[in-house]
Amino acid sequence: MSEENKTVATPERGEMHRIDNERNAGVQLEHRDAELYIAIGIFIVALGLPVIFGTYFTYQVGDYRPAVVNLICGVVMTAIGVASIVYGWIIKKRLARG
Repeated sequence: MSEENKTVATPERGEMHRIDNERNAGVQLEHRDAELYIAIGIFIVALGLPVIFGTYFTYQVGDYRPAVVNLICGVVMTAIGVASIVYGWIIKKRLARG
């Protein structure tokens, strides 16, 4: 086959990457953002809780400085995760109201 007979629709540069106003409206993007905030929050909480539980074992050995550092880091990580989950949940509720 010759190259002339092939009809391939080639999109213009940048056309594939632009946001389509009809398909990806702001509401759909906000739904995606809310789900991402919730997913990231769950992940961060899942990382923070073992750190908090590990504080107990560090304290049992008698090392107080590492126990305090673990406790502070675990609480901060868990708080950031919970805040992210709550923020994503608020966005979802706001979108559900209309």
